[in-house]
Amino acid sequence: MPPVFDEKKCVKCQKCVTNCPGYVLRMGKETPEVAFPDECWHCGCCRVACTQSAVSFEFPLHTRL
Repeated sequence: MPPVFDEKKCVKCQKCVTNCPGYVLRMGKETPEVAFPDECWHCGCCRVACTQSAVSFEFPLHTRL
């Protein structure tokens, strides 16, 4: 699953977008968005780059076992 962005925490700094090594993210109207969800590597670079903890990953249960 691609990253999920919390609109309330996001300050629109675009650090997550610029730090994505796969160029999967782009800036949307309110928050960054995943332009190419099937291309996401789930590397976590966007989450690490976010100083506001506005980026998270929600993996399905069967992938966490």
